[in-house]
Amino acid sequence: MIHANNLVDIMNIEDTTLRNQRILDEVQPLARRIMDSFIAKYSERDSYLLQLKIHTHEQTIKTTITDSKNPKYAEKKQHYGNKGFVELIDETLFESPLYILKLEFHLASREIRMLMSSDFYPFWVLSKKTQIQELERMVEDLHNDLEIFTIEETKNFIDKNEFTETIGNYIRNKRKPTIHFGKILPLEGEIEEELLIEQLWDTYQKLSPVRSLLEKEAVEHSQSLMLMKDIQNDVESLHINLFSKTYEVRFEEEVKKVKTNVYKQIFYIYDQDQLITEGHIGYFTRDPHESIGIIINKHGYIFSQLRKLLSEQSYNWFIKKSYRDHGRHDENQQYQEQTIEELKNHHFRLNESSAFFVGTFEEATKSFTEPITKIKERLITAAAIFADVKGFLTFPKSAVNHIEIPEEDEEIESAVEEYSSSFDFTNIMDLVDQSGFTFSLDIIRDFYLNLTSLDDKHFVILSGISGTGKTQLCRVFANAVYGLDYSEENPYLKIVPVRPDWMDATSLFGYYSSFEKRYMRTEFLDMLLQANEEKDKPHFIVLDEMNLARVEYYLSDYLSAVESRKPIQLHNIDNLNDVPKTIEIPHNFYVIGTINVDETTHSISDKVLDRSFVMTLSDVDFSSFWERLEDKFKKTVQTEWDLLITIHRNLTKYDLHFGYRTMNEMIRKLYKNSMLPEELRMEPLIALDRVVAEKVIPKIRGDERITNLLDTLSSLFFEKFKESSQSYKHIKRMREELDRYGSTQFWR
Repeated sequence: MIHANNLVDIMNIEDTTLRNQRILDEVQPLARRIMDSFIAKYSERDSYLLQLKIHTHEQTIKTTITDSKNPKYAEKKQHYGNKGFVELIDETLFESPLYILKLEFHLASREIRMLMSSDFYPFWVLSKKTQIQELERMVEDLHNDLEIFTIEETKNFIDKNEFTETIGNYIRNKRKPTIHFGKILPLEGEIEEELLIEQLWDTYQKLSPVRSLLEKEAVEHSQSLMLMKDIQNDVESLHINLFSKTYEVRFEEEVKKVKTNVYKQIFYIYDQDQLITEGHIGYFTRDPHESIGIIINKHGYIFSQLRKLLSEQSYNWFIKKSYRDHGRHDENQQYQEQTIEELKNHHFRLNESSAFFVGTFEEATKSFTEPITKIKERLITAAAIFADVKGFLTFPKSAVNHIEIPEEDEEIESAVEEYSSSFDFTNIMDLVDQSGFTFSLDIIRDFYLNLTSLDDKHFVILSGISGTGKTQLCRVFANAVYGLDYSEENPYLKIVPVRPDWMDATSLFGYYSSFEKRYMRTEFLDMLLQANEEKDKPHFIVLDEMNLARVEYYLSDYLSAVESRKPIQLHNIDNLNDVPKTIEIPHNFYVIGTINVDETTHSISDKVLDRSFVMTLSDVDFSSFWERLEDKFKKTVQTEWDLLITIHRNLTKYDLHFGYRTMNEMIRKLYKNSMLPEELRMEPLIALDRVVAEKVIPKIRGDERITNLLDTLSSLFFEKFKESSQSYKHIKRMREELDRYGSTQFWR
């Protein structure tokens, strides 16, 4: 016998821990005992009951008890603990559990609830015109002593005669409540357990129309999810052909949850190692149907329901692409015609409705007749075509050259020079070695990794002393990517000197001049426009001495666009044709900045540093430099070279050393002097003294920390150049100023 008042009195316990403990100790065992007795008594009549899993409320109650003891959660949990229940669940279908029967003692409402519950989506699906009759039949067959209700802010009962209309209202109002069917008995007085067991059986039998309908819908939902899973699990890379060019598509194995019932599987479209764009396959498990979508560059182009594939023994899956921008009928018709033409050009099979063929799904085997890789290839290819037609993404097109037929024996010369790129590191390193520049494997490898490790962001800052070859590194690397010699012109490389007066983004992206009635373009913008047109080719732009102006001022729009992947607004002029209103930073756009740190430059803010790789090129390998030097220089300046290396070694300890450019220019001056007539040339040591005074000493500056350096150089110059030399005089004066003022520099 159940004493209802004893159970209801539990709600009078204010202490959350004690209240939930009483529910755990008294209500849960009672509910479990009744449900076990129900299954034992009636499973002979319906063996289906033995297949069901018993789910209880106990773990949730235990969690509430633990949280109520934690000051961090105690206040939030103080109203938890007002019911106990046991539920029977059918978990035999793939990711589609059926909640068959729940026995709930709801203490706060003083009710015993015997229910079958379902989320809203099955009724949304069944409310469609093709299935509304099934829904109406279910309601008609439902016994009158069963209640239909939702629990939102309050319990809302639904009249069975108004059920389908209510479902329609929920859909229109974008509400998706859980729907409950069953009996509600009063929790009062003394109740015989055997009576509740009989009531459970009666409720279970009368719920048969609901159970049958929800089971049928759950089977279809489960099969659709299994098909969706098969598509997700095939992550093999594939190739697509677009406008006579082949691209590789690579998939991420992980399928990420975006929100309830929405998942995405990211893919990347590459031309060799150059990322062209990224996209994802969207999986919508309830929308209200199960659907798949192909999204490229943040725009969706294909959405198709999967359940229809299960509707026939052999289903030929065709998808029709439509353009429905409001008020743009002529333009939409143009898109439609262009789309059909491109699908034909790409050898898609079209039906009489101009829908394109994706694949054939066999109901018996629950699989496609072709590999899923082929299905995904067609879907992504079609979506990429639609993106190109709409203008949201432009893929390179093979140019059609109209050439006049030459006369006999006349040679034909191609007017178009083809440039092909490759980020194969071995080839790049070989070409760098052949360039004649002294860049070590460490530097080239680090530069390569910094530029290419992130598919969607390419921003590297090269720091270091002047003359270490920062700009030359950019040129030799970009040319190596295109298989070009260092001296060759590379149309995909632009070196832009930064000016101190750059104060905002217009320095990079230009601006519309209302006075001249035209857009004032920049080299940076021109390269960016070109990169958007030729997405299969990497485009390199070098901001030379980028910290002559404040980087975060003029580069802020670029940094924001790369981070957010949102387009940059250039202008809002409708009749301007040569420059688009907005522009994106494509994945094939590589930005490299070179910086020097001295009194003429600005520091780089954390906002910039956080979004870039910073390389320091201060180490100078003069051994390799000497090996690569022409023999005519080596024979002439061997003695002077040894002394220059000694000077450099001493300067290096204080980070005041010079780079390749300075060394190269000094050697060339020394060599040029040696070529003068004997009676007019300087003595070798005098010439060396001059170049040191002109190229090395002017950069020496510091405080008492360089005392030992000045003393060492003073002794060296006195020994090699004598007291009357320019170098010795400069160092002697700077040493005296250091003692007098505590700091010194070459300039007075």
